[in-house]
Amino acid sequence: MRQAESFFIPTPIGELQIFCSENKVLEVNLGVDDKKCPQSLAKLSITPSDFAKSVKNQLDGYFNNPNVKFDIDVDVVGTSFQKSVWKVISTIKKGETLTYTDVANQLDSSPRAVGNACRANPVPIIVPCHRVVAKAGLGGFAGQSTGFNIDMKTWLLKHEQVALD
Repeated sequence: MRQAESFFIPTPIGELQIFCSENKVLEVNLGVDDKKCPQSLAKLSITPSDFAKSVKNQLDGYFNNPNVKFDIDVDVVGTSFQKSVWKVISTIKKGETLTYTDVANQLDSSPRAVGNACRANPVPIIVPCHRVVAKAGLGGFAGQSTGFNIDMKTWLLKHEQVALD
């Protein structure tokens, strides 16, 4: 099994748990969707690696200034379709959004399938699924369409200076 490490970062949207291995981020756990959990982590290191410190610094930087650009390698597990959605989402610039339909049209797919791929995104914020919205309204976030998860999505979009209705 792979050597891995996990650490927590306090943020304005709650405490994030980050899982890393071999200088790549495997998961950013927002603590709001228990369907996601790391399956392949065997031993968690106690002393943070230089890579973990860099990830923490970049995420801290983002929460202080949304214009910070991530330079973080990820190792995501997903279907080829999910990975194609995450690739499109990764191109959405800060301060902008696409609708589920916009992404679906780029991939010759359906908005619902795009929404399901967004929910399965193992590295939210780094791969900014919060920038995908419904035609009318915010849509969902981390499997919910109301409550704390939507508050989190709203905070992230406002932080990036997206104009919300």
